[in-house]
Amino acid sequence: MAITNGYTTLDRVRAEVGAYDPTDTNADSRIEAAIEAASRQIDAVLGYRLYQDSTEVTREFYAESSRCVDLYEQPGQTPKAGISTTTNLVVKTDDDGDGTFETTLTITTDFVLWPPNAGDETQVCWTELRTVNSAGFPVLSNGRPGVQVTAKFGWSAVPDWAEQACVIQAVQLYKASTAPFGISTFGDVGGGLRVRAGLNPLADSLVRDHARPAVG
Repeated sequence: MAITNGYTTLDRVRAEVGAYDPTDTNADSRIEAAIEAASRQIDAVLGYRLYQDSTEVTREFYAESSRCVDLYEQPGQTPKAGISTTTNLVVKTDDDGDGTFETTLTITTDFVLWPPNAGDETQVCWTELRTVNSAGFPVLSNGRPGVQVTAKFGWSAVPDWAEQACVIQAVQLYKASTAPFGISTFGDVGGGLRVRAGLNPLADSLVRDHARPAVG
């Protein structure tokens, strides 16, 4: 199987797992499945997905204020972590609340991306739009989203902390899948391998500081 939207590579986890028969293709399949599962566990802890969209997509947002739009917030969709490139970025606003986004904003003239220095990094993610000068985002009273963004959402590359957490978690999942006497969880007594629910504590420590605050 191929890894879909995984946060590390087969070779990276192979090296951590240690010796196994390189001709055993089932082993590779189990490792790839572990990487995918670990990646989705990381998403669940973060409260958003890191992987980049394969092409530009259009999403609608509610402005937190006339000065700021949080690019995590996507009602009815699985959240992505901001945007990863300014190429083909289009930002429009619905100024009169009729559901049509009729005004196209210009980057640096009408808005800037935050954090301001993210573009200097190889692992890029901008998480907010902020207006400049007298421009403002519409905050509509009729319940409609006022801002439309077309962009590639997600990180331009998997951040180092996420990749390391994925390696740690994928190794744990792989070893659990190959345990010879079954698996014990939540501290049950038995002959099998003990596996903690959720992320491995070390993986969790790498991920937790980047998680979105729980709501409610």
